[in-house]
Amino acid sequence: MKKMFALIALLVLWVNFVSCQKPPQEKTQEGSPSQEVVQTPQTDWRPLFDGKTLTSWKASESQTTWKVLDGALVSDGDRSHLFYDGTIGNHDFKNFELKLAFKLEGASNSGLFFHTEFSETASPPKGYEIQINSSSKEDKKTGSLFSVRSIYKDFLSNGEWHNLWMKVVDKRIQVKIDDILLADYIEFDGTPRSRKGRLLSSGTFALQAHDLTTKAAYKDISVKILPDDTADSDSNTSFIPDPDADFARRMDGFGAKNIPMIDFHIHLRGGMTAEKALIHQAKTGIQSGLLENAGQDWPLSDNQKIEQFIIEAEKYPVFIGLQVNDRDWFRKIDATLLNKLDYVLADTMIMNNEAGNPQKLWLEEEYQIDDPEAWMERYFQHCMTVVNEPVTILANPTYLPSRIADLYDKLWTEERMLQFIEAGIKNDVAFEFQVGSDFPKPRFIELCKEKGAKFSIGRNNHDDKPVNYNPCFDKIEKYDLKTKDMLLVPKKREFK
Repeated sequence: MKKMFALIALLVLWVNFVSCQKPPQEKTQEGSPSQEVVQTPQTDWRPLFDGKTLTSWKASESQTTWKVLDGALVSDGDRSHLFYDGTIGNHDFKNFELKLAFKLEGASNSGLFFHTEFSETASPPKGYEIQINSSSKEDKKTGSLFSVRSIYKDFLSNGEWHNLWMKVVDKRIQVKIDDILLADYIEFDGTPRSRKGRLLSSGTFALQAHDLTTKAAYKDISVKILPDDTADSDSNTSFIPDPDADFARRMDGFGAKNIPMIDFHIHLRGGMTAEKALIHQAKTGIQSGLLENAGQDWPLSDNQKIEQFIIEAEKYPVFIGLQVNDRDWFRKIDATLLNKLDYVLADTMIMNNEAGNPQKLWLEEEYQIDDPEAWMERYFQHCMTVVNEPVTILANPTYLPSRIADLYDKLWTEERMLQFIEAGIKNDVAFEFQVGSDFPKPRFIELCKEKGAKFSIGRNNHDDKPVNYNPCFDKIEKYDLKTKDMLLVPKKREFK
């Protein structure tokens, strides 16, 4: 019996000891023990949509536009925005990750708003919009940060599900579509905006149905709330440094005015790859146009090589082009391949000499100019031949070799300029501002604007290093160029 009492005493002592080791209960603000303390680790994804009802979502304007069909939020009706109004995060998110799946049918104009708030009768009054769009009436395509950073190439298939992921930390926004980084944007103080409320703060999410033609579906909508003191997003894109404030403000100014920034002259050479061009595109907001030189003794010297180039480039949300160097290129290259291109770029810097052989004009030690005026007449006819080919962009317009550069005003007369410009306008050819080129000259730009010609920008790179676009930006600002003055979506040629 004594042994039994001793064992009971030992058991009581053990229970008391264990009880003392338990952490104290967390208290509510009133000081009483809470019934349940729910911890939300940083790694928790929390669904915002139950897949069955509109619970936690609130529609503006048309109350009948949004329905739940087959586990998705589906729009079909008059203009409406559907706001998350649930309890998670008290529908007020600052730093977060969001992921969802979306599908568009037909000509749909939809979008995802964030850092926004409910509005009964108008577009959300604050926050950013990620464009989700397949309508030809809207130039800004899926993945654009509306009127801030634009994607102009429509690269997604209609009627199929696609995945969107985004992350906001402090002043950084990152957006991926199907695991392709489309935006890695930093908001700087004092950035120009077309709408005052289009700034980072905090707020809820909203889905857009812009009009009756919009047939959009969303599902698998989840959020991961990140602490306010979360470190800035790791973009893992060290290939190109983050833009500085001056560059960002200039780009934001172009975005606010809807002036397209597309570099149509990115060569895949010297270490430059499509993947690096996409990183540059995401960080700078300047959309990429990828090309290679096509022609005899050039990298794309036959149809098979051109086809392989197109197949590789088609994987990415970029414009695809060729730089043509032979004057019979449109007869030699297979028409089915040319019809897959977004654009063709040419310049006037290779001209047949008097013996009929191609002469690279930048290799000045290989030819002579005894009579500048006679040479100019022959060169001008060459320029008119090139601008009348089925090309989209003309690089280095009004180029002259350095040995006669001081005769520019005498050789490039206004009469010649006007003939050249009018041919370009008639043939839908844009004239390029190139990062490292002095051409075109001011008078040519003035005449182009006066007559209604279009311009484009380009780097003409030889390696994969970041470039300074300020010379292009300076021209756009100096001559007060507008959306209509810039090449946006190249006009498709029909080759036979």
